[in-house]
Amino acid sequence: QRQMCIRDRNVMRKYFSFCFYFLILFLISFKSSYGQDFTLTQTIKWSIGTEIQTPEGIIKTLGVDGAYIDSRGHNGIITCVGSIGDVLKADCNLKDQDGDISYLDAYREIGGADGVSKMSGGTGKYQNVSANCVYQIAASNQNVSVGLVTMQCKNN
Repeated sequence: QRQMCIRDRNVMRKYFSFCFYFLILFLISFKSSYGQDFTLTQTIKWSIGTEIQTPEGIIKTLGVDGAYIDSRGHNGIITCVGSIGDVLKADCNLKDQDGDISYLDAYREIGGADGVSKMSGGTGKYQNVSANCVYQIAASNQNVSVGLVTMQCKNN
């Protein structure tokens, strides 16, 4: 009976060791999948609304809706509200296929090649994710207000 107890203890140790190592590997792979740099591709449709005159010039309201996919395997919808004048400024939500939302902003000088964006947390899996991004308007059609945006992000 004593031998059986020792054997049972050894089996339990092996089981707990296996579970512990599996948990560590899972946490490392989870961290690495959200800790890596990534890219986003967005198809967007924008609308420009009310305009006002300011000392800096005319500013118009801006709304953006579209879809996105990223190199981490997420996809979903993008919604932004902001303003456009000499610069474009917007706050956006990226809502993925699981319903989790990532918060980001966008800033670009009109006529400039690249814009900048900061991802600042969100809900669910994005709660503690932050990244600095650069984006480009890869293609657009002003007549129908649609565009293709590419974005490269580095996690903080």
